[in-house]
Amino acid sequence: MAGPAGIASLHSLRTRVTSGPSTVEGPPTQSRIAHNTLLNLVGVAVPLAIAFLVMPVAARTLGPARFGLIALAWAVTEYLILFDLGLGRATVRFVAETLRRNATDVTQVASLAIAVQLIAGLAGGGLFVLLAPALVGTVFKLPPALAGEALAMFRVVGFGLPVVLLLTGLRGILEGAQRFDLSNALKIASSSASVALPAVGGLAGASLSTIMWWIVISRLLFCGLSLIAIPRAVPLLKWRLPRRWSRSREMLSFGGWVLVSNAVSPVLTYFDRFALGAVAGVAAVGFYTAPYEGVTRLGLVAVALGSSILPALSSLKKDEERAWSAGLVSSSIRTVMVLMVVPLAVIFVFAPTLLALWLDSTTAAQAGTALRILAIGVFANALAQIPLVTLYAYNRPDLPAKFHLGELVVHVPLAILLVTHFGIAGAALAWTIRVWIDLFLLLAGASRCLGVSVTVMLTTEKSALARIWQYGRGVFR
Repeated sequence: MAGPAGIASLHSLRTRVTSGPSTVEGPPTQSRIAHNTLLNLVGVAVPLAIAFLVMPVAARTLGPARFGLIALAWAVTEYLILFDLGLGRATVRFVAETLRRNATDVTQVASLAIAVQLIAGLAGGGLFVLLAPALVGTVFKLPPALAGEALAMFRVVGFGLPVVLLLTGLRGILEGAQRFDLSNALKIASSSASVALPAVGGLAGASLSTIMWWIVISRLLFCGLSLIAIPRAVPLLKWRLPRRWSRSREMLSFGGWVLVSNAVSPVLTYFDRFALGAVAGVAAVGFYTAPYEGVTRLGLVAVALGSSILPALSSLKKDEERAWSAGLVSSSIRTVMVLMVVPLAVIFVFAPTLLALWLDSTTAAQAGTALRILAIGVFANALAQIPLVTLYAYNRPDLPAKFHLGELVVHVPLAILLVTHFGIAGAALAWTIRVWIDLFLLLAGASRCLGVSVTVMLTTEKSALARIWQYGRGVFR
């Protein structure tokens, strides 16, 4: 495909990879990682496109209040994924490492990861079912006529949590085996069903709890398909009850640090909005949120690349392959630079004009400067995805967690100070400063793991302009 070929041309690595999916005999090729990245982007883009088409139908047929409850159910489900104890990332890493070092042990690793996720899902889901009445009665302001329906719906969310975590774990096994074709096919189908079924339910006049049960059943179906597909994609994996539970301590230790990062990250991401709302009012939050959400979506390219290289790096951990790892990380960072610099430069230069065309002139006047500042931050945030997954691959999830805790101490007072003095632009500046600090810390940690300097990771053999030209030739060849 042209796109992956263009990305692959940025940096060549002499590699050898077996044709079978169950083991990896050599470092993965750059073109394979580019191909996996493209699959990850498709896996995100297709459900978003389907949601764009069907959400208006759901909103119209369910009505504002009931559709709002469905949106809350989605948000609660996303937050409850924290109950996976960080095992989603852990599963990818440990499966990838096992397939490279001792592939015959993959059954134990995969079965153990799934068992622990199921236990966590049952515990978390059961707790949420018990707390659902308090949630409906005290947290959300609901019309009395909707209270009963909302309670039934949130209970289904709790019952469905084990299924959500099971599906996440199964997808992690496929990603650990670098079968992004299968993982994204299942992700597209599952995510599309989750956003389409509320529209179907609205047209059919179904209750909210019925719609949520449909979603749970659809996820259960995709879990079944995954359970069938994984042993065929990874022939050495045979489903059975885990025998050695001792390794769960290692997985939970890894996952625990990931959980810390996952718990702190929403505060780091959204505190500037809370500060802005408290100081400048909710209207200012509205002017800030749309540009923020729009420009940060560009970072999905780096997230997709990071997801692709995590299992690759995890399988390259042997000391004699450290040079391969350093080359892969360096190449990936440069690729992100090339892919991000042009669109972000355009946004930086034409920010007010773009906002006026996309939204309106009032938003352009209020948030034009903020969008320029955010574009600088998005560049750093995109680059940070590569050293972040490098630390995960090298079994140092504690470093990102500690970095995030430290950044929280700095970010909260800084956001309050800058928002007080500069309003919307201050909120953007606080976020941008925080993500640049995060980038420098992650680069320092990754360079220590790889045994190379930060300068080596960032140095390019060619100028950025030459790399952009080379990428363009690859795409349009």
